[in-house]
Amino acid sequence: MRSIGRKGLAAWTAAFAVTVMLTGCSGKSGGNDSNAGNAGAGSPSAADSGGSPSASASGSASASAGDSGASDASKLAPYKITWYVPGAAAQKDQALVNEEVSKYLKDKINASFDLEVIDWGSWDDKMNLKFASSEPFDLMYTANWNGFAAKISQGNIIDISDLIDKYAPDAKEVIDPRLLEGSMVNGKHYSLPVNKEIASQWGVLLRKDLVDKYQIDISAIKTPEDLEPIFDTIKQNEPGVTPFYLNKDISILNIYNTNTFAHFDGGAGTLMKGTTDYKLVNAYDTPEIKGGYNLMHKWYQKGYINKDAATLQDLSGGLKAGKAFAYPEQLKPGKDAEVSTATGQQWVQVELTPPIIGTGDTQGSMVAISRTSKDPARAMMFLNLLYTDKYLVNLIAFGIEGKHYVKVDDNTIDFPPGVTAQTSGYNLNQAWLFGNQFNDYLWKNEDPQKWEKFKDFNSKAQMDPLLGFVFDPTNVKTEVAAITSAGKEFSSGLGSGTLDPEVYLPKYIDKLKAAGIDKVIAEEQKQVDAWRQTQQQ
Repeated sequence: MRSIGRKGLAAWTAAFAVTVMLTGCSGKSGGNDSNAGNAGAGSPSAADSGGSPSASASGSASASAGDSGASDASKLAPYKITWYVPGAAAQKDQALVNEEVSKYLKDKINASFDLEVIDWGSWDDKMNLKFASSEPFDLMYTANWNGFAAKISQGNIIDISDLIDKYAPDAKEVIDPRLLEGSMVNGKHYSLPVNKEIASQWGVLLRKDLVDKYQIDISAIKTPEDLEPIFDTIKQNEPGVTPFYLNKDISILNIYNTNTFAHFDGGAGTLMKGTTDYKLVNAYDTPEIKGGYNLMHKWYQKGYINKDAATLQDLSGGLKAGKAFAYPEQLKPGKDAEVSTATGQQWVQVELTPPIIGTGDTQGSMVAISRTSKDPARAMMFLNLLYTDKYLVNLIAFGIEGKHYVKVDDNTIDFPPGVTAQTSGYNLNQAWLFGNQFNDYLWKNEDPQKWEKFKDFNSKAQMDPLLGFVFDPTNVKTEVAAITSAGKEFSSGLGSGTLDPEVYLPKYIDKLKAAGIDKVIAEEQKQVDAWRQTQQQ
């Protein structure tokens, strides 16, 4: 998918994976589809590259370059930068793209490059194993819903504040200050946020051919319940098409929770709409959550939802194969065009929540440096290039010109003749993982005003009342682990509608209480109160 969609709606920390099905996954069905570059024709000129980055380093294998900040690749020892990101699948032409990136980086920072894609279903386990074995690597995707706080507390990602100032001043200059500030933890940078939309919004994507066929008025869809008669039509008339296609990590509850709660970032505690005392509650004890689970179970029983929703790892295969009529998605301007490019199916989007800016949105897609990196300085030099060099970011995001895309004009691309989203050897569809999206080219079917609409989208968003608050789970690690275990047992089944909430929600609540959720909420409340005091000073 933040998360689909790429940032969480108010996203969630891995410390509270219990809430994954309540809020959804921000990144597993799609992302931004833009790309550019000239890799197939050799390296671009300095003018095309967006400017040369600083390339000196000290205190690492890059120390030989000196401390002046001037770029001199000849003074740097050769080094391979390894970067792990999640995705729907490894790309057939990944090695070809990595080779082109390596050629380009040699003259810049004397580095070669290895981007490796790990499927979403295996991402957490494989990254945990890499840290457990202290495998050397440099960069990794992170987000507040995907273990950012936990990785900091475990010491697995490093404080990069000084590295940013020394080796990535250009990147720091281009990133939206709200993203930089919102991604900090206790005044320190443990990541660089991708420069993109800040707000999040949830809704559904509907297959355009079926919307047209049945003359569906999408402007009349205001709530999830408004989808029911439409799903009935699809169920009765389109055999082989699932009305509402889900996987284990995404649900209509993404929409429900945004419209129900003032703050739901994945912590154990939740703020209800209209709160004035900032008192956190256990969302699972609220009638609103039960209502959402009841709706999902009703839809599952009526056959609207795919039977394997509670165990399905990834949506993209079903979307490309035409198995789905609708699915919930984290939206932004032009999301439907992005997913259309990625899947080869045409989609239209329906917004069902207002855009909101929460801490999770400023931490929804970030890159961190591993504690096992042999040269953090070189990794930061690379990031400085990534955020400022238009050729580089588009090469990584979308591959080689002439092979994976062709230019329609200076800022627009399309698949080459005979190549489609399904047959391309490099179609990550996840540009939201990489650097500065405002440097991305646009696909032919995308709105030329997309980036301007992003800015308007950000400016009109509502603010989460706890924007900037980050929960530190250190004092309740044992309880958090037990809560996470309970979530793995129940959340996918309830969120997909597979389990009857009349039977299983009470069992889930009992397990959460036994795990210590009340203690965790009390700790979070204490931190919220202290945080609010600092905001009022």
